[in-house]
Amino acid sequence: MSASQPTPLAIVSSAVGGEGVEGLARSASEALGHPVVVILPTAGAPVVWPADAVPPELRDELVAAAAALTRLMRNGSAGEEAEARRAVVEALMAGPPADVDGLVAQGRRLGVDLAAGAIAICGRAREGVDRADGSLDGAGAVLAELGTGSVVGLVPLSEERAAEREATALAERLRSCGLEVGVSAPRREPALLHEAIREATLLAELTCAPDAAQAGQEETYRLLIGVLLRDRREVELLRTQTISPLLAYDAEHDTELLATLEAFLVRHGSTTETAEAMGLHRHTVGYRLSRIQEVSGLSPYESDGRERLSLGLKAAQILAADQRLSQPG
Repeated sequence: MSASQPTPLAIVSSAVGGEGVEGLARSASEALGHPVVVILPTAGAPVVWPADAVPPELRDELVAAAAALTRLMRNGSAGEEAEARRAVVEALMAGPPADVDGLVAQGRRLGVDLAAGAIAICGRAREGVDRADGSLDGAGAVLAELGTGSVVGLVPLSEERAAEREATALAERLRSCGLEVGVSAPRREPALLHEAIREATLLAELTCAPDAAQAGQEETYRLLIGVLLRDRREVELLRTQTISPLLAYDAEHDTELLATLEAFLVRHGSTTETAEAMGLHRHTVGYRLSRIQEVSGLSPYESDGRERLSLGLKAAQILAADQRLSQPG
């Protein structure tokens, strides 16, 4: 390159100086000593310098080639971003972040600020049900598709009310795609975002279960999941002191005490409705409820006993969901 030819710095300066893409093409052509084509990462015809370097009969081919290259540039960028989102989510699913500042920096590179924490969302497809087609883009969220119909996302809490609205809207979009959805309580520290994701995935898994009956009970499930995340033994002890005797009795005697209890609690303690739902005589339901009290030591007719039995059922469901999620694949 001769001293009179523009340097790479001069080429950049021509663009920064307001000469636009044509000025950039001209400077690059002069520096390189041959014609230059500038293809933009956005839609539009390529810029050629000198303008007559491409014969008119080849212009259409050049435009088509530029459009194809632009698509490759976009797809490559989108693929890299999707992989980066998935890496963030999978790292948090594996456990607490080893580098909280690094996690926040990763989020900012993805266009979200996790410094104030986030709300986690998980969408899971029921077994044997294909996910419907639909857009899963989450504006302002870190959203990752993890395969097998599972989607996990983080909605940053930089503005809490806006985050709650975005989380609600994102949950509805996931449901419209045929997914069962779990939404965590806010975690206001980035160091606790792994807990938010685990909570959301457990709630979604519980919703996918055949005996799912979360309606109106979401906060109780969240509280028990919070206990699980801090001390699993407490949840196991709750199950042992309430439901485990019924499970053992059913297994030994081939009875349905636990199923009867679940139906009874879902129907707010109505023996008649439980009998109708299970196709039994109400006296049969009454007999089973009496056996439940004898075996567990807790009365499903009394508010304290019914509440403890209900918590025990939820504890058992959460532990079962946690075990399913911990299994490989």
